[in-house]
Amino acid sequence: MKLRESPIYHEQQSFWLCAKHSLNNVLQREVFTHADLERIAKYLHELHPEQSGWLKFNSHKNFLGFGYYDINVIIAALNEKGYDLLWHDKRTGIEDADLSGCVGIIIHIQPDWFFRRGHWFALKHFDENLTVPKVPTTYVGEPRAARSISENEEREYEPKTHDPGFWNLDSKLRHPEYIGDRELLNAFLQKLSKRNRLHILL
Repeated sequence: MKLRESPIYHEQQSFWLCAKHSLNNVLQREVFTHADLERIAKYLHELHPEQSGWLKFNSHKNFLGFGYYDINVIIAALNEKGYDLLWHDKRTGIEDADLSGCVGIIIHIQPDWFFRRGHWFALKHFDENLTVPKVPTTYVGEPRAARSISENEEREYEPKTHDPGFWNLDSKLRHPEYIGDRELLNAFLQKLSKRNRLHILL
């Protein structure tokens, strides 16, 4: 089974466009382009230019145009398509969150030191059994630089079928990773929150 035959839409990381990848991965198609989010960020900046301070840079994105969009861009983008975004109250456990009718979960890992930028990624529940390529996390003894995108696309993988459940669609992953049922999702998020400062958006 080839990677392109996977039933899960999964954009991989490009520049600092993790917000775009998260939105598209959770909606399971290319709904937003880089230009769309640049347009939204520009609109928000023109709406409230005072938020940028004396430097006058657009505070909703990277000033070089490489992405790194803030939560306001994500909220505006989803609202534009008729979706609402709710902050999970960190004072309550994730196990108490009502996920009924939830299209997906978007996580923001906050930066904790100068060289580590924040990162957006998506989690999503699929209601049906999914057969996906069984891709190893690493290629033992094979340098990453030696593998081209076309080689990965054409490589044959063993298919593996998973029960309905939650998937990690992080754009930094080479392929979506199966999490499991709600109990395993809770454990995944609790473990993640112990190592990082998180915002969980439903």
